[in-house]
Amino acid sequence: MRFVVGFIVGVIVCIGGPLLVLRLGIVDMAATPEPGPIESFVGNLAYDSWIEHAAPRERGPFDGNPAAIAVGLDHYRENCVGCHGAPGVEPAELAKGLHPGAPELWKDSEEMTDGELFWTIRQGVRMTGMPAFAPTHSDEEIWKIVAFVHHLPRLTAEEQAQLRPATEEEGHHHEG
Repeated sequence: MRFVVGFIVGVIVCIGGPLLVLRLGIVDMAATPEPGPIESFVGNLAYDSWIEHAAPRERGPFDGNPAAIAVGLDHYRENCVGCHGAPGVEPAELAKGLHPGAPELWKDSEEMTDGELFWTIRQGVRMTGMPAFAPTHSDEEIWKIVAFVHHLPRLTAEEQAQLRPATEEEGHHHEG
């Protein structure tokens, strides 16, 4: 009998305690502070496990295809460069408020397989600012973005120019 009571009390404490802390508003949910070590560990563990389990294993069908890379560049310019930037192209001002920050894909994408990039772009990543592109892009378009992301470390000067804002006046900048 004592075991059953102890078990029930343990469950109540293990579930009720964290719920009480959350309900009291003690956990800071603001986007301005960097994630703490526990949040970073749990988030990275969840992402790595999810991507390992769910991402397709195949290579992208457009790897190295110049026409597909050009289409991927257009999509990247429209949807990605603002947060991720590119070699020689700074992210937009709003990217400074992302915590965790968006990865610099020209550096980090080399460690990701085509399938991992595809799945991340297609599905998005919860509580990071990374949206899911599946509702707005076909799988073919997403694979072309993947081809471009893998091309990022080898951008030409012309491609860098295409990714930059047309003029500085178009950007919105604050001093300080």
